[in-house]
This record gives sequence, C-alpha cells and structure tokens, in this order.
Amino acid sequence: MKKGIAFIPLIIIIFLVATGGVVGLRLISGSKGNTTTTNPTYAVSKGPLGQPTEQQGQISSVPLPSEEDVIRNFFSLINEKKIPEAIGIMSKINTDNDSTKQAWGVQFNAIKSINVQKIEKSMEEDWLENSHIYKTTLEAYVSSEAASAPIPYYGWGDNPNIKWIELVKEDGLWKVNEIATGP
Repeated sequence: MKKGIAFIPLIIIIFLVATGGVVGLRLISGSKGNTTTTNPTYAVSKGPLGQPTEQQGQISSVPLPSEEDVIRNFFSLINEKKIPEAIGIMSKINTDNDSTKQAWGVQFNAIKSINVQKIEKSMEEDWLENSHIYKTTLEAYVSSEAASAPIPYYGWGDNPNIKWIELVKEDGLWKVNEIATGP
C-alpha cells in the first residue's frame, strides 16, 4: 500500500510538469488553441491627404521620413562614406545612367566630412506639390586633391557651406533633385 501512495505524488509531479510545458509552449508561440497560424499582410495605401486608409479592418502605416530627414540622411550617408546609398536618395534624373552616378560618386568621395548645421524652408511661395526647396547650412571639408577639380573643391570648399536642396517626390518618396549654390 505504501508503494502505491508514494507513486501518486510522482504521477502528479509528472502531470504538472507536462501541463506547464504545454502551457509555456503555447504562450511562447503565441498560439491560442489554433493548430495553424498565419501571418497577416499589411498594405498601406494613402487617402487624398496622404493619410493611411483602412484595409481589411486594420489601419496600418509606416511613417515616411520628413523632408528634413531626407536631407539629413543624404548628407549623413555621404559623411559615412556610404556613397551608393546617398546616390540612391537622389532623383532619377540624377541617377539615370552610370555616367551621372559616377560623377556624383567622384564628387561625394572627395568630401572628407560633411555635417548639416541648419535646414530652412526656402521660397515656399514657389513650392509645387511634388517639388520643395530648402536652404541648407553645412560644414564641409574636402580633400585637397579636389582643388584642381573643374569647379574647385566641387563647390564644397567654403564654410559655412550654403546649398539650396531641391527635393522632388518620386513614387511617393522625397528624393534629392538639385544641389545648388543659390536659390
């Protein structure tokens, strides 16, 4: 009789451990009794004012970078020597062929360091829906070898370095279209 009584607590312990394991696995896997799980797909569409619209009963949105963020990111990538990524933020007209990409790459590779000091909206009265201009104050240091470039230092030699950056919207994203020394 004593062997049977000692055997009961062992069975209870085994049952509790097994139950705890099953419950733990369900919590970890996120399953709530379903034997199959599906991952929902989210589509983001824009309404008339660029706001996310409701699809399949859910609202999903991924915030796009602001125009100022695009400019900061562009110059940050140049500063980090991630030139192909910086060129990827430029408009199609600036990257339509390998020759123009290479010309931008040569110019950006000559920049030893560049940092955004200030970004200001410029000529807002002339803005179009898909084209905005920003006055950008930069601190730029360029390789001394660029002194003999067709435009000395590719126009990046002064500090503070003031550039007017035109952004254009392509495929719903803001891209750097023009880098100018004047408005």
